[in-house]
Amino acid sequence: MALVKARIENRSAPERPAVEVLFNPSEYGIDRGANYAEMAVPGLQLPLLQFVRGESQTLNLELFLDCSDTRTSVEAKLRDLRSFVEVHESLHSPPVCAFVWGELVFEGVVSSLRERFTLFAEDGKAQRARVTLTLKSYKAAEVQLRETPRSSPDRTRLHVVRAGDTLAGIAHMAYGDPRQWRHIADANEIERPRFLTPGRALRIPAVT
Repeated sequence: MALVKARIENRSAPERPAVEVLFNPSEYGIDRGANYAEMAVPGLQLPLLQFVRGESQTLNLELFLDCSDTRTSVEAKLRDLRSFVEVHESLHSPPVCAFVWGELVFEGVVSSLRERFTLFAEDGKAQRARVTLTLKSYKAAEVQLRETPRSSPDRTRLHVVRAGDTLAGIAHMAYGDPRQWRHIADANEIERPRFLTPGRALRIPAVT
């Protein structure tokens, strides 16, 4: 299968030109997951699983740089790729980028970049290189808040209290609104909302 050009765009500095590379379309991988905490409850055989947060999607791919037809070094393209793992002077962090190939558009930050040189000119300059790249998905907090569903749960759930939990914090996780803590207090007959016992299982009622 012929190599097809892909590009990496700098979303933090869109005025900068995209970095064009050859990408082998025979395979790429995206890892997805969610983080759960196990809550042991006396009397239950299995721990309860409490959703904590989503995890970043991870894109793993291999890029092919080839300058052998022009007999030039791949160093210039490598410098462009390295800029995605270097601290940007105005951002104080590496930039957000997007890998674009056909219908695949993956926006994130580069967490790993490995270079392997495979062809050299007579003067020792590398003319071909394979770059193994790992990107972690990224979205600004305000974008996530707009996209995250905030409808009330359609059924009663359980939340096992952990050290440091507050009713307002639990309400924020359950409903997206810390002001709804009174519904949880009433459903569990909590008279002293400031004092929660770690390990206690609280009913999280639906809010209409």
